[in-house]
Parts: sequence; C-alpha cells; structure tokens
Amino acid sequence: MNDDKGLPTLEEALKEIRTKPLVNLWPTVGVAYGVSRGTIYDAAARGEIDVLEVGRLKKAITASLRRKLGIER
Repeated sequence: MNDDKGLPTLEEALKEIRTKPLVNLWPTVGVAYGVSRGTIYDAAARGEIDVLEVGRLKKAITASLRRKLGIER
C-alpha cells in the first residue's frame, strides 16, 4: 500500500485488474485511471466503466477494463 491515504500503488492496482474478475471502483480503478473517487463513480454512472452491483457495492468488471487500459492478463 502507498503511504498516503492507504491507497494502493499503481502497480498494485494494475496487478489486481490483471488477476481478478472484479475489483473495487475505489480505490483500485480510480488509482489505475489516476482520478478521484467521485470522478470514477461518475464515470461508472455514465456507463464508461462496466460494473456489476454486488449488494450496495459496485465492482468493476476487469475484462473490459483490461481492454480499455490496453493491458493483458
């Protein structure tokens, strides 16, 4: 974990996206995109990020994230 605010590093966020089917919008996807919590949730609300609702949580679907970010598993 990164020292400031307990956020993952970019490397940690990308590793999660590469290895898991679903990840948290915040902080994982926010860190990968380099944006704030509000910005990443707004992007998901606009449909720019594919999400699956798990109870109250919104999880990002990593298959589409990997394509958008240009990374492979």
